[in-house]
Amino acid sequence: MIQFNIHRFGKLAKWSLRNDRRYYIKSFFQVLVTTLLAFLFFTGVVKLNGQQGNYQACAGIAFFMFAIAVVCGPSFMFYSMEGKHDRQTLMLLPASNFEKYLMRYSTWLILLPLYLVAFFAADLVQYFFHWVLGHDYGQFVISRIVKILNDSNGLTSWSTPRFVPSMIMLVIWLQSLYALGATFIRSRKFNWVITTVVIILLGMFLFEYAKDVKVLQFKSDAETLEYILSLSIYLVLAMFNYWLSYRIFCRTQLKAKLVNL
Repeated sequence: MIQFNIHRFGKLAKWSLRNDRRYYIKSFFQVLVTTLLAFLFFTGVVKLNGQQGNYQACAGIAFFMFAIAVVCGPSFMFYSMEGKHDRQTLMLLPASNFEKYLMRYSTWLILLPLYLVAFFAADLVQYFFHWVLGHDYGQFVISRIVKILNDSNGLTSWSTPRFVPSMIMLVIWLQSLYALGATFIRSRKFNWVITTVVIILLGMFLFEYAKDVKVLQFKSDAETLEYILSLSIYLVLAMFNYWLSYRIFCRTQLKAKLVNL
């Protein structure tokens, strides 16, 4: 039986934020330094058509990092825990298993705004760097991203009414797989790698053997009922993955095994 108490969950959230603040600070500076170095490399070192200031590549890096943070985010739920001792502490906390799982899952929701702040800080620093050196091509990466998004509004695939719900469902389904991988695979540092490999193999299987099954495809020209059925199937699969991830979390044992079985 799932138990949830908002006051108890609030205390658990405060404890988790206080206990994990070192991890959040470290993650913030890791993204800040990585993003800044990438921006400075592509705008100050790499030349495009004989000119410096490759902000197109910087925008691509920003899109890629944001996609990774959103899609793979659930796989980070145990990254702030240093080892067996922290897992024992988590199990002994005065909260229900559902509250503990929900708090662990929320890790990526806390990291995402920190990553955005790190991106804006890196963008500001690279602009200031080029301004100090007198580079006339200096600009904000966010301005290039806005330009790309404005230019993409006319794309046929983006303008279809089914594009947004299809992308949302795809992200939810992928997140459920990473959440399942985070609780199933004990190696917290590499669970996202193993999960990614499994997703790639699963995608190859679906493309090869399920390409003729219309309900497993998000075709823009599909009938309304068929499209709704496709969304429903992937939603049910995602909910099953989350449920299975939660059940594995509830029976986690502190033993030296590869998986939680």
